[in-house]
Amino acid sequence: MKEKEGVVQLQEFVDEVRPYFAGDGPYTGSTLHVGIDPGATGGIAFIHPADMRKSIAIDIPTVRIATTRKTKSGNKSYRTQTDLAALWELFRVCKPVWKNLMVIIEHQQPMPRDTALTGFTVGKNFGMWPLFLYSHGIIHDTIRPVAWKRKQGLLKLDKEAARLKAQKLFPSASLSRKKDHNRAEALLIAYTVRTDTNG
Repeated sequence: MKEKEGVVQLQEFVDEVRPYFAGDGPYTGSTLHVGIDPGATGGIAFIHPADMRKSIAIDIPTVRIATTRKTKSGNKSYRTQTDLAALWELFRVCKPVWKNLMVIIEHQQPMPRDTALTGFTVGKNFGMWPLFLYSHGIIHDTIRPVAWKRKQGLLKLDKEAARLKAQKLFPSASLSRKKDHNRAEALLIAYTVRTDTNG
């Protein structure tokens, strides 16, 4: 079965959880935890407030931009970057629960071996998130990879280990492909902070 588009999945999720936070609902004043793996092909995850198994994770929307460079075979070269219009659409869908969101962004920084371009890209992909969230009054914080991986028993393990663990914790999330490790990590980031907060 073809996977639903991220915005469709998110709309269904928000429609389901919105009553929990409305009026005198059981989770009024509570927090809806969101995890973000901010890479160019990263993921966004939303932890269900009542049934963690119903949590979802989707890809950060991207767009391919043609560059002035050519590939070795002479074809056009492309780079992938965040589709800001599509990203805004995702958070517009979340607007009914903005005041309940707690967004956790994985802290990222360039590595010594990275090229200048890679370092710039890493900084841009991470740095845009606090600015974007702050401008819309959405509460957010960061967490270092070593912190959440240690708490999840994933230190020094590969991304596939994170995907497999997330599959067990979040059976409703779309994590069937190996490349879904970024979605998985976003889920585990949010789960780590939620567990620390709720005990």
